Amino acid sequence: MKLNFIYFLFIGLLIIPELYGQEINYAGFGIETNNSNIPHGLKAGDKAPDFTGYDQAGKQVELKKILDHGPVILFFYRGKWCTECSRYLNNYQDSLKVLTDQGFNVVAITPESIENVEQTVKLHKLTFTVIYDCQEKIMKDYDVMFNVTKAYQDKILSGYSINIAENNGRDAAHLPVTATYIINREGVIVAVQFDPDFRNRASVKWMLGNLGLAL
Repeated sequence: MKLNFIYFLFIGLLIIPELYGQEINYAGFGIETNNSNIPHGLKAGDKAPDFTGYDQAGKQVELKKILDHGPVILFFYRGKWCTECSRYLNNYQDSLKVLTDQGFNVVAITPESIENVEQTVKLHKLTFTVIYDCQEKIMKDYDVMFNVTKAYQDKILSGYSINIAENNGRDAAHLPVTATYIINREGVIVAVQFDPDFRNRASVKWMLGNLGLAL
């Protein structure tokens, strides 16, 4: 019994640091940890913060009005320069009918400037709503925004010739964790996919498996 207790205690000590994010390579994903808050995202059961923004057509969009027409799949992407985001946006567009046939509205939030939003929408032929978070308030309210490290900014500038701050029309470089929130018609978050590693995104299978929670 004593040996079993020691064994499980040892396993627990191995697991706990990972659960609390101590093993996450935040800097490797461009997340500044000095003098800034690390985003952890909202949780299932939280009230989804309402927001107002402008979509790719310049139309004012409010979350509460979208919810009048059905539950929402809300996700964040980093910008047109992000190859992982481009692949993900294409996947969303390809799977859009599957999601909308279930009665869901799809809304993307991005920090990139409205000019770049328009280019992204045109490039990927997106037909779902894309909102430019012009005041960065949506990212803050959903606890996904982070300050981008100087090293990561330099990496993107060198690899893609993109200045993140300028791409967003900002003086400072901020990006979102590419999280996904499923929100029911009452405005409550029922499922969350949140991972600081931008390569890990909510799959269509994950979304379909959680849609029932919002109906």
